[in-house]
Amino acid sequence: MTRLHRHLHKKKQRVLIATSRANVKLIDRLTYAAAIVEPIFTLPQAYQIFHSGNAEGVSIVSWVGYEVLTIVWLFYGYIHRDKMIFIYSLLSGIVQAAVIIGAAMYGGKLL
Repeated sequence: MTRLHRHLHKKKQRVLIATSRANVKLIDRLTYAAAIVEPIFTLPQAYQIFHSGNAEGVSIVSWVGYEVLTIVWLFYGYIHRDKMIFIYSLLSGIVQAAVIIGAAMYGGKLL
């Protein structure tokens, strides 16, 4: 294994600002909740597209851009074994894919 290869996989030591263990646990739990809840806020967009059969005003390019960046974060979370980033990126990617598919099917605009 080369020195560069080992360097790239070495995870930096984390410096925590929170002083007590309870605060760190609370922040971790809130972050897990946000990782699950935030993609849920995109569901109404997907529902509206599929329910109405109309994607007018939905920019496919924007949603594809979000999806590409989410895939980058998904790989980052996987490679660094960061569950929060991985879960968030996976859920977001699924919901964003639904919006993209609906927009492509029902006439979303390219820009």
